[in-house]
Amino acid sequence: MAPKKVSGVPLTAGEEPLTAVILADSFTQRFRPMSLEKPKVVLPLVGVPMISYTLEWLASNKMSKVYVFCCAHAEQVKQHLQDAEWTKEGASMDVQVIVSTACKTAGEALREIDIKDIIKSDFVLVSGDVVSNMDLGAALEAHKARRDRDKNALMTMVMKAGMTASQRRRRGDNALTVAVDPHTRRLLRLEEVEPGKPMPKQAVIDAHFWGETDQVEIRSDLAHTHIYICAPEVLMLFSDNFDYQNVHRDFVLGVLSEEELGQQIHIHELYREYAACVQTLRAFDAVSRDILQRWTFPFVPDTNLLPLSGTQGVSSYKMSMSRLEVTYKEDNVQLGRTAVIGHDTAIGDGTVIGDDAQVEASVVGRNCRIGRGAHITGCYLLDNVSVGDQAQVSHSLLCDGVSVGAHAMIFPGSVLSFKVRIGERQEVERNTSISMCQQLQQSASMSDDDLEYAADPAASPPEESEPSTANGAASTQEEIPIADGQGFSEELVGPMGQGYRWQAHGADMDALRYSIAPPAPHGPMLGDEFSDEESQAATNDEAPDVALLDPDAAFRREVSETFLRCVDMGYDQDLAVIELNGLKIAEARDFADNASYIMTTILSLCLPPAPRVREEYRALFPDTSPDSKTAASKLELKKRLEGQLSKWASLLQKFLRSTDDQVNMLLTLEEFCGEEGIFEGMGEHGHLFEPMFGQLLEVLYDKDVVEEDAFLQWAQEKEHGDEEDRVFLNKAQQFIEWLQAAEEESDDEEAEDSD
Repeated sequence: MAPKKVSGVPLTAGEEPLTAVILADSFTQRFRPMSLEKPKVVLPLVGVPMISYTLEWLASNKMSKVYVFCCAHAEQVKQHLQDAEWTKEGASMDVQVIVSTACKTAGEALREIDIKDIIKSDFVLVSGDVVSNMDLGAALEAHKARRDRDKNALMTMVMKAGMTASQRRRRGDNALTVAVDPHTRRLLRLEEVEPGKPMPKQAVIDAHFWGETDQVEIRSDLAHTHIYICAPEVLMLFSDNFDYQNVHRDFVLGVLSEEELGQQIHIHELYREYAACVQTLRAFDAVSRDILQRWTFPFVPDTNLLPLSGTQGVSSYKMSMSRLEVTYKEDNVQLGRTAVIGHDTAIGDGTVIGDDAQVEASVVGRNCRIGRGAHITGCYLLDNVSVGDQAQVSHSLLCDGVSVGAHAMIFPGSVLSFKVRIGERQEVERNTSISMCQQLQQSASMSDDDLEYAADPAASPPEESEPSTANGAASTQEEIPIADGQGFSEELVGPMGQGYRWQAHGADMDALRYSIAPPAPHGPMLGDEFSDEESQAATNDEAPDVALLDPDAAFRREVSETFLRCVDMGYDQDLAVIELNGLKIAEARDFADNASYIMTTILSLCLPPAPRVREEYRALFPDTSPDSKTAASKLELKKRLEGQLSKWASLLQKFLRSTDDQVNMLLTLEEFCGEEGIFEGMGEHGHLFEPMFGQLLEVLYDKDVVEEDAFLQWAQEKEHGDEEDRVFLNKAQQFIEWLQAAEEESDDEEAEDSD
């Protein structure tokens, strides 16, 4: 079946044909050991091969011709494109495949394209693992206008704006410091902050730039998308400079360092549109969740636009939504009567899930089998995966044909490559990779990026090695031996299991940083915990906010910033729910955590801004603060709270999914009003709500945020505590007694009715 086209229509008269080059290899080893057997761009994102997202996006932008440059596993890529009818004659977008197995870097690939002399005009250069819904029109128009004025305007880099430290952690991206001319959007300087190092507090700008502009804009919220609009001279520069191996690390920095030649690079910023590159397993997880949460529309599961692998045609997903539980199911899915399917989950055609099994925040491929009582959380199961009864799999990736025995446990960060088998009751430790390909001895000093030229883990750098395939493909089976059924470690895979341990390159910190498992809030894997304003707020100019070293405090800050951004930008509630829910998933938190910190932020909005509130959000807060001691002041504060909850009560209700969630929120409110725990020393004036705590609870009751049963359960838990633990219960005693009386009266009326 031919892929459906969003807007890939023939060009009208007078339009200039558009050409794109897709690099189908990432030229790194980040997806080993999976990429030993299958090209990365054909691995599925929510059931669809990565390269299909890239091609369909180009088709939607009326691209006329696309060259797909393949190195490793070229035949598999060509076969996929043929089966999906991308290379079919007469299609609206002409897709041609270029194969060169000798290229080991992006620079070598672009030099090969230059030699072939097939690019005659401006073109779009993109990686084959990019997912985007951006309209290229504005960026292309700006690029062409600059080219008309100055032929030295060589490249326009598309960059995603508004990236926070949390979003970078979620994707495993490095932080960037970017200097641009605010008038022309010319890139003046770009620095990538290495992992483990703090963001610089200053940027060095060459003096000669001040002769061309009177302003320089320094940005730390931009991220690479790996989408470039290039003049044909870009290819010539790669041919002239053999040390250019990488586009943004070598070419871009090289052009910026040779300003005397007059060559220029500009940037185009994306705000509401989506663009991301799946460079690592961490990005694989983040982009998959973005697709499930519909940030990539129209390239979402239930539009069924994109061709699948082989000759399977397109998908047949249907979306269902209940409160926050968005799920997608294809045809012929069989669910046990007591199976539970949680939020942000997609289940492929022909999959069978047994009774009492639980699947949440996961993508399950086609023709999978999940046994009775099994628990699958935050996982990616490709096709034909089998998970036994009572097995538990958490935040892991299981490739085609993997089998997990009954009662086995797969811990977060694990990658089980094709046809690996885990025995019954076996435990696979965190961040373990297992493959049917046996790994040779490796150098501990090498990293996956260092090995982007290598054919196997023991290979030499390019100048010392023979030509070999890239992206993790082995040139011969002798270099990466395929399992012969001998030598499996029972300690690793259990009795009757099969597979070899595959050791990641580089330091343990890198393994954590690129793991398929979600990052810990402000954990050690990135070097920019204190890089943004949100995480660099400090009590003095030198020290970072020590409170943010607490994961709870860090997550609370992220929720507060996200909610304030939703308020500031006027998001409707559905969009705010998606963004806040995405943060919850990314940080592996509970709904009650979100609700509690949204509520404390709402309370903060009734008072003047705390010292650590970002400048752009300060206008959301009132200028004056009632002292809450007088009746008039308490009434004013109560009115402010009622006004806020009139807008946001329904949002809170979507996160307060049970009585226990509501009780947990009440406990957090105690800490906020008492300025204890993570609220201590934050200057948020929570103590002003303490004298009127009973009225605060009354407002929550009146606005249907907290139900009667939750208040009574909270009071029951508190009344057996010591005096210190009963402080807030005593302040709310009148309200609680009123609720108890109302409940008794209701019980009496029900008894009379039954008589």
